[in-house]
Amino acid sequence: MHPDMIAKRVIPCLDVHAGKVTRGVQFGKAEAGGLRNVGDPVELAMRYNEQNADEMVFFDITASAEGRATMVDVIERAAECCFMPLTVG
Repeated sequence: MHPDMIAKRVIPCLDVHAGKVTRGVQFGKAEAGGLRNVGDPVELAMRYNEQNADEMVFFDITASAEGRATMVDVIERAAECCFMPLTVG
């Protein structure tokens, strides 16, 4: 690769709340029910994996606010069927 060229990477990021991928209806309103369910995080990760995404990021958007550990079960299930690096935040 020429030194002036910048490598492009595709890194989808999924916001997860209560085990489901969500989209915010209004920013900052997750705890007040301001989220819309858009699917299962493992199924969506599998789709991105099939489309050759370079990496997958899962954001457990309410773990800190709820004082609980991150969604280990979701990550374990995704790791069993996806061969891209997984990042959790």
